[in-house]
Amino acid sequence: MISFFQNSVFFKHMLMLVTASMLFMSFTLYDQKAETVLRAGTAIQLETVNRISSETVRVGQTVDFRVRQDVKVDGKTAIAAGTIARGQVVRAQKARGIGREGFIEIQLRSVEAVDGTEVFLSGGNVYAEGDDKQVLSIVLGVFLCILFLLIKGENADIPAGYHVSPSVASNTPLNI
Repeated sequence: MISFFQNSVFFKHMLMLVTASMLFMSFTLYDQKAETVLRAGTAIQLETVNRISSETVRVGQTVDFRVRQDVKVDGKTAIAAGTIARGQVVRAQKARGIGREGFIEIQLRSVEAVDGTEVFLSGGNVYAEGDDKQVLSIVLGVFLCILFLLIKGENADIPAGYHVSPSVASNTPLNI
C-alpha cells in the first residue's frame, strides 16, 4: 500500500507542494524594519529662517523654522538638521496710535521626520512685543499738542536665526 502512494503522481505533487510551502514559510518575503518611537517630550532645536515682523504677518499665516541639529533615537537620525518645521501665527497686531506696540505670537505645529512621518510639536510658542510708547504719547499729547497722540509704538520683530526649543507632543512611531 505504501508503494502505491509512492508511485502515485498525486502523492509526488502533494509532497512537492508541502515541501515548497514549508520552505517559503521559513523566510520573510518583505523587509521588516524595527519600529522606532520618538518619545513625547524630546526637545528639538529650531531657528527662524527669515525675519518676522508684526508689520507684515497675518493671523493664520504659516512661518518656517529650521531644525538646527539632528534629533537621534537609538543612534539613528529621526529628524535631520536643516529640515523645515512649520509654525502658525495665532496672534499679530501692527503698532498703533497712542503709542501702542505691535506684537506677534507664533505656535509651532509640526516637523517632518526622515521617513516622512509628521511629528507634532508642543510647548514652543514664540512671542515678541515691540516697544510701548503710550506714556510718551499721552503726556506729550495732553501737555504740548494733541498731534502727539498719533505717535505709534514699535512693531515686534523676531530676527532670522532666533532659537526656540519645542518638544515632541506625543509618542510617534517611525520607520528608520
